[in-house]
Amino acid sequence: MARVTLNRTKTPYDIYVDKHKCRRCSYCIRVCPTKTIKARKSGFEVIPERCIMCGGCIRMCPHGALTYHDGLSNVQNFLAAKMNIVAVLDPAFPVETELGTPRQVVSALKQIGFAEVWEGAFGADLISRVYFRLLHDQTVNPIISSFCPAIVFYIQKYYPQLIPNLAPVVSPMIAVGKVARELKGADWKVVYITSCFARMGEMVAPEVAGYIDEVITFDDIRRLVHEVGINQAALPKTEFEGPRPHRGRIIPVIGGLSSTMWESLDFLSDEISITGGNRQSISAIKQTAEGHIQGKFLDCVFCNGCVDGPFAKRNLSILASRQIVARYTKSEMDKQDVSCAMAELDRFKHIDLSRRFQNLEQKLPTPTEEEIGAVLRKIGKLPPHQNLDCRACGYSSCRDKAIAVVQGMAHEEYCLPYLLAESKRIYHELEKSHEELKVSHQDLEQAQTQLIRAEKMASIGQLAAGVAHEINNPLSTILLYSHMFQKSLEPDDSRKEDIALVISETNRAKEIVQGLLSFAREKKLRVYEVNVNDILEDVLTLLVNQSLFFNIEIKKFLAPDMQTIVADETQLKQVFLNIILNAAQAMEGNGTLTISTTFDRTQVRIRIADSGPGITPEVMANLFHPFFTTREKGTGLGLAISYGIVERHQGKIDVETELGKGTTFIITLPVTAIAETAGVK
Repeated sequence: MARVTLNRTKTPYDIYVDKHKCRRCSYCIRVCPTKTIKARKSGFEVIPERCIMCGGCIRMCPHGALTYHDGLSNVQNFLAAKMNIVAVLDPAFPVETELGTPRQVVSALKQIGFAEVWEGAFGADLISRVYFRLLHDQTVNPIISSFCPAIVFYIQKYYPQLIPNLAPVVSPMIAVGKVARELKGADWKVVYITSCFARMGEMVAPEVAGYIDEVITFDDIRRLVHEVGINQAALPKTEFEGPRPHRGRIIPVIGGLSSTMWESLDFLSDEISITGGNRQSISAIKQTAEGHIQGKFLDCVFCNGCVDGPFAKRNLSILASRQIVARYTKSEMDKQDVSCAMAELDRFKHIDLSRRFQNLEQKLPTPTEEEIGAVLRKIGKLPPHQNLDCRACGYSSCRDKAIAVVQGMAHEEYCLPYLLAESKRIYHELEKSHEELKVSHQDLEQAQTQLIRAEKMASIGQLAAGVAHEINNPLSTILLYSHMFQKSLEPDDSRKEDIALVISETNRAKEIVQGLLSFAREKKLRVYEVNVNDILEDVLTLLVNQSLFFNIEIKKFLAPDMQTIVADETQLKQVFLNIILNAAQAMEGNGTLTISTTFDRTQVRIRIADSGPGITPEVMANLFHPFFTTREKGTGLGLAISYGIVERHQGKIDVETELGKGTTFIITLPVTAIAETAGVK
């Protein structure tokens, strides 16, 4: 994890964007629950006043572009000066298994140079008593837990109306810091070791500053272990110093605070609400502000418990981490006498564990609909159906992006459709100013279009070659053994017809593969006189016994005495088969399929209509493009191939559709194809 070491007294916990690493992917904006990251023309910037220090952006950035000011250098200075230091381990430390067993962690910290090692969970035991009294003397509903600093920052900055609901109690970190100050005096340094980024901000909060000298992470401890050259496997087990915790060890899991005082709460009633994770906790806070969550107590943490802090190791699942903490808590409690644990707490009952919270409101003014509409209009997102909501900018919708632009937190240029539109606008302005370049530009554009089409056709050609290679070989094997089996049967064997059908369909499959190659390589057609009605009947015979067609009513209105045409029968079968299958899939196997044919002296017309949902304008615009598909497992080649086949027959395909009523494909074919196109002289 990248760090920037600066003077902590100036900017104690700011997050910075390393512009050399940042790729402007907007992922940090997407994961930030408060949209604290501002998009400028020059790059991204974290606004420290709006940040709640959840650490999600640092944790989730795929490029490691987000840096922060750490306190490790200060701790190293303490150690170098041989100062007396109390290392306080966050209650989540048991899950940091790479550091060894709990007692081995104590040994490692001692070898690094820390004078004493305490369990921070003792602070949880202290505050649980205060929470017990608060709930007994309830004055507000609900009381919101305040031991998670990210939750505190979020309420202070975005829901200050809930500040009266925040439990006026310090966190376990500050509580144990106060104990350390009383027992060790001002000459000792107190260093808190955690996986939580927000603890760094809490350390310097004006209401509680001075009790903790520095906050570092478990990653920092691993770094120190490496630098000192400690053999972790050979570490002895050393007991903790300081006041011993009891039930407070369970606090780093979701609902842990409630568990420390379970006797005071009825978990079978609605007097307590427990939640964790940023989305769930934010939702709970919002609903509390709206009056939807009441009761006695809202126990919430921004992560999935402190075991899931932004700097926690990711080699364990949340469930596994919870189990480790639970097992450690139980094993330590089994060793303790409850009366002794209570007596230890009584030693420090005189310590003031109260806290007040400042109003740090950072809500931005809500733009008017006119302002939002103006931005949407400028970036080409009006009317509403043009809102792509692609989230490439980091915001969940185009409207949210427009609001951020009005509020000064986003820039219009970080919008892909807008950039495309701006490119077109600039291009047209240049075109007007430099008319002499128009001809060359048109030539270039035409060449580009041809190149794109050539690339698409090349891709189809590669696909077709792969299909031919992978399918033709097994098809040839099927044909070989089918012929051998057919010859082995007696003339009156009823299976001969079945084998004949297998051979016929296998041959058709080979012809379809060849047809794909023909389309990709624009191979000449093999034409002769054919009857469209007969081709349609053959296709329907193949399809009607498939399960997809069991609940589809097929209506046929085939023109009698149909005029024959000059065409490639196999490729027309492919066209009709593809369109009819698409119709059946659009109807999801339930509806009406209507097939009709008409003709005149010069052409025949085939109409294939379904009663499906119809096709949207967006899909219609790309309907015959290669590789465009609306189906999860579709290739996007079927209609493109069909279009190419009809086009090579000098025909055309038209589509009529109405949403909610169905779609009709109209195929028009000339009676006689052009000889050059058809390969006939």
